[in-house]
Amino acid sequence: MRSTLQVVLSCHFLAAFTVLGVPLYLPRLLVSFGIAERSLWAGVLFSLPSVMTAISAAWWGRFADRYGRRLSLQRALFGLTCAFLLAGVSPSLPWLIVALALQGIAGGTLAAANGYLSLHLRGEQLAKALNWTQSSARLALLSAPPLIGGILMWLPDIGQRLWLGLAMLSLCGLLLSLRLPADPAVEPTHRAVQNNGIQSTFHYLWAMQFLFNFAMVVTFPYFLPYAAHWLPTEVLIGTFYSWPHLIYLLLLPLWHRLAGRSLYFVPGMALIAIAAWWHSQLTGASSLLAARTLFGCGMLLAYSGANQMLSDTIRQHSAGKQFGQIDAAGKWAGVAAGLAAGWLVSHVSLQAPFLASAAAASGAVLLFVISPLRGSGYVRITRRS
Repeated sequence: MRSTLQVVLSCHFLAAFTVLGVPLYLPRLLVSFGIAERSLWAGVLFSLPSVMTAISAAWWGRFADRYGRRLSLQRALFGLTCAFLLAGVSPSLPWLIVALALQGIAGGTLAAANGYLSLHLRGEQLAKALNWTQSSARLALLSAPPLIGGILMWLPDIGQRLWLGLAMLSLCGLLLSLRLPADPAVEPTHRAVQNNGIQSTFHYLWAMQFLFNFAMVVTFPYFLPYAAHWLPTEVLIGTFYSWPHLIYLLLLPLWHRLAGRSLYFVPGMALIAIAAWWHSQLTGASSLLAARTLFGCGMLLAYSGANQMLSDTIRQHSAGKQFGQIDAAGKWAGVAAGLAAGWLVSHVSLQAPFLASAAAASGAVLLFVISPLRGSGYVRITRRS
């Protein structure tokens, strides 16, 4: 199973690299279409793939449950390849809009990868695998922006051809996915499971996932002008921006080896809330680094807890649909967070998005306390560990 997990993680990383590397440089890429870097089009096209993924995620999840999880993963990689190829050869802005919409509609690689893993893993093993898929996303978020920035610096005239090169990465992921074993048969007893309590619990998970992602993303869009008060260069700002994701990557292997690591969701969200509030009260670069470190530790605990809850709640016969819904929650949260951050910065202050993050994280803790999860097997697992 380890080799299967490695293949899935490789496929997801290649897809995440392409998707997470472009948005930061989208305003510059739009110049070749006659669009100014500060044009409203940059914001609209930045959000378009996320909106389309959010709309289509649950449908693709049902597709995975009906036609196969491996096929769904391959479908996502193929769709991403086609979208980036189309973006790379688009002769005009309308064609680019179609390409970015296709990227969103045919995307959902994370949900497809998690759905496939749920066929092969259960319980604690599945929770660990979900943590690793998040680590591949963190690694892509750390590596893609500087590497693509280097390409644009060395090849300033590459323009939209950058999409053609990135399409080759998702194509490699598609070819790599051919090595994955076929979906195992789902036992009839699993298909027959009908539990209204599980569905009710899943609704709480969806809402907590939304608040978790909102708390994370709302601090991102204006971090550069916010951190410029204490950090003199963009390199330092980028390092501080990425620091929580690096904390996640560095601590996750150790975290998986520790006994009693099931501190999970509530403490993690509490740390995120404290760290976000601390960001709004900073006095210097050293305190900013400390707050970013605390944010990264909270991210590790919260993701670990959220993934444990998911692995305990997801049902094999409908895992594709449920992972798709969870992915949609994250995408809608990202769209809402981007809009909220823009409004808060323009009407309140650069610190306001961090207060919104603290409020969302606190709301997720409160939602857990009033949810059925507080007395579920999730809590019993936490106590036993």
